[in-house]
Amino acid sequence: MRGSVMRKIGILIGACGLTIALAACGSSQAPLQSATAGGAIPDDPVLLVNPFVGTQTGATDFGTGGGAGNTFPGATLPFGMVQFSPDTSFSDNFGGGYSYADTRLKGFSLTHLSGAGCAIFQDIGVLPLAKTVTASPVPPLAAGITSDNLATFDHASEQAQPGYYRVRLNPATAAPIDVELTATLRGGMARIEYPRGTPESLLVNAGNSVMGNGVASVAIDPVHREVSGSASSGRFCYQDNHYTVYFVAQFDQPFASYATWQKQILIPSGTSATDVSPLPLDYQPIPGGPTSLPGNPSTTAQAGAVLSFAPQAGAPVIMRVAISYVSVDNARANLQAELAGRDFDSVHAQAHQAWRKALSQIEIGGVALPLARTFYTALYHALLSPTVFSDVNGDYIGMNNAIHHTAHVEYANYSGWDIYRSQTPLLAMLDPQRGSDMVQSLVDDAAQSGWLPKWSFANQQSDTMVGDPADPIIASSYAFGARNFDTAAALDAMFKGATQPGQSGNPASLNNGYAERPGLAFYSALGYIPKEMDVPVLGNLLPVVSSQLVWGTAATALEYALDDFSIGRFADLLGKAEQVSAISARAGNWKNLFNPASGYIEPRSATGIFLPGYDTAGGDGFVEGNSAQYTWFVPQDMAGLIAMLGGTAAAQARLDAFFKQLNAGPQAPYAFLGNEPTLFTPWLYAWLQQPDKTAPIVREALTTLYDDTPKGMPGNDDLGTMSAWWVLAALGFNPGIPGTDVLLLNPPLIPHAVVHLSGGDLRIDGGGSAGRVQSLTLDGAPLDRAWLHYVEIARGGTLRYSLGDAASAWATAAAAVPPSFGDGSGSP
Repeated sequence: MRGSVMRKIGILIGACGLTIALAACGSSQAPLQSATAGGAIPDDPVLLVNPFVGTQTGATDFGTGGGAGNTFPGATLPFGMVQFSPDTSFSDNFGGGYSYADTRLKGFSLTHLSGAGCAIFQDIGVLPLAKTVTASPVPPLAAGITSDNLATFDHASEQAQPGYYRVRLNPATAAPIDVELTATLRGGMARIEYPRGTPESLLVNAGNSVMGNGVASVAIDPVHREVSGSASSGRFCYQDNHYTVYFVAQFDQPFASYATWQKQILIPSGTSATDVSPLPLDYQPIPGGPTSLPGNPSTTAQAGAVLSFAPQAGAPVIMRVAISYVSVDNARANLQAELAGRDFDSVHAQAHQAWRKALSQIEIGGVALPLARTFYTALYHALLSPTVFSDVNGDYIGMNNAIHHTAHVEYANYSGWDIYRSQTPLLAMLDPQRGSDMVQSLVDDAAQSGWLPKWSFANQQSDTMVGDPADPIIASSYAFGARNFDTAAALDAMFKGATQPGQSGNPASLNNGYAERPGLAFYSALGYIPKEMDVPVLGNLLPVVSSQLVWGTAATALEYALDDFSIGRFADLLGKAEQVSAISARAGNWKNLFNPASGYIEPRSATGIFLPGYDTAGGDGFVEGNSAQYTWFVPQDMAGLIAMLGGTAAAQARLDAFFKQLNAGPQAPYAFLGNEPTLFTPWLYAWLQQPDKTAPIVREALTTLYDDTPKGMPGNDDLGTMSAWWVLAALGFNPGIPGTDVLLLNPPLIPHAVVHLSGGDLRIDGGGSAGRVQSLTLDGAPLDRAWLHYVEIARGGTLRYSLGDAASAWATAAAAVPPSFGDGSGSP
């Protein structure tokens, strides 16, 4: 970390986070100010991250993905294709595969999503056993492994750090096994130490995927000490989508014996096994509990390999493994490029350095260690997704199911509805080239499938969540500096999705039925989507997917209005005046859902009638929220909304009442800061000329809804969305108008910070203690507004806050309010 004192740090991550021992080693450079308890912040931010944060339920489960962060603690690199992580036996409701409350592991798999509200991936599981395997280790008609093969563990014998994970299996028995994991971009390594005098076995389970497998295959090559194969799975949020991942694992020791299994049949000395099973849409993986349909002998494909090793005088078994979504040959090439000839410690050291570089993009000072741990853990989680999808040779499998080749890095796994609100701007600011590649990947997806993604994973479209979030992702990325992508193709794809109703209909694409904008025909004709088009929802399952029926007609129409605004802003930045005029007026379609009789945005029928007796807190017509919450969801035109609410005083009173609770859930008329739709609402006071009211709300949310323990998230992290929101808010920012470069300001929780932007260093000073902003300067000049354009700080500079308890007139003038884009186009 630049400009900080070097420290020697010993670190152990356990049940309560981290225990840190510091020993200064001297430096000629002074660190950022840190006069609080705990001493100076360690020089290496990697040692401040607790990957267990978010793995345990820490808040009420409001039915929006659980009350935990749904993160995983295993080894990966920033945006890595491989996430080598443990899977606990009762983790199916935890999208990351790991529940901190569990005490048993079913193995270590290679692919995970961090913070998703639905389960997916967890492909190719490996599990060491200190016994001889004489029967198939998988139960009939069910995913997972049999209960007698599950390993026990406890947190006292478990460690995690970015790029590294270690655990002792069966620690209370006479035959414990020590497992260490580390990762490269497309691969990983395991170091396994078996107890002396016991059999040394390893399961390689190709049918390990959490949502079950349509195909599972393995092949053993004893001459080259290699196991390879593939796993096909899918059905994210129980939709009809499928992907295939390939793997190659190589070992440093010969196989003393080997076997394969297919379903419940173990084949000694078998060198290959493949199982195929159709995956019905309603299959639900229940650990240890069979789920089957009449006439279907198995609901999930089951195939794997059993390896045994001859004891080597206590020497560990080393496994090198890599994956590809293209082929086994590409997986082998990825392994060769990233892991061949490498020892475990050098790979771990390289992973550590990769994370140190990524996390050191932001330096902080003046905080106690718990807050520093929370900060860097949040930044860590914000840098996990989207993930690399192309192989070392540039190959990747496209959304048309064909192999493509790219000179840039292709990315996959976009939690679109979530990330545009916080993570997209953060990534664009910190790494414009990576942000550009991520946008180009979306443009590639549209070229191959016909439509921009909504919530995509691997090479699959998904109708999960609502709106058309690729539009604000692209526009915001461009606004915040990520501009090295095909902007013309991006704009064309955005306009197509906004103006042409339709569904993906190419049978080769495996995305049949995907509609970028369900209900578009009604939206285009009426300026809203009538309530009659609403689809009943069972959990996260959309029982009917079509180009007309939608989940949450009112919420979806509000998202479309913001999406159209984003397209207009992007077209304006590109100098495309004709496209601006063609789309910008639709940014005001939110007004068509404002019920003047109630003063709320509500669902509306096709005849134009608002529903009589409508419950504004009930959630009908909305998505993970309700009318009272979504009424504020007009970031592109807050001035217009304030006017319709009856003016500044009336809106102030409404907003004050809204914040009587900060995380009330989706069926209460208060804020729900543990989820996405109301994330920007604390900053609305800037439009109401009361910016002082933002600070205590943000501070309370940052410090009471989050902490540095496994329970430290108020809900699922949604691939880094909530973590990025935390990081930005702690620095004093909120990108509150998607599609623009507007940053709303609050007094930072972090007293001193340096953000290393591509254009120069941005220093932030003067935050931390509770109080009102007395004054703010940018590069020494007064800044009397609670917002700025990113372009004002893109080349670096210094933001210096002066805080105090006295009443302040800072940023309260009418001229100081943030922009409102009433017509959705150029100037506010």
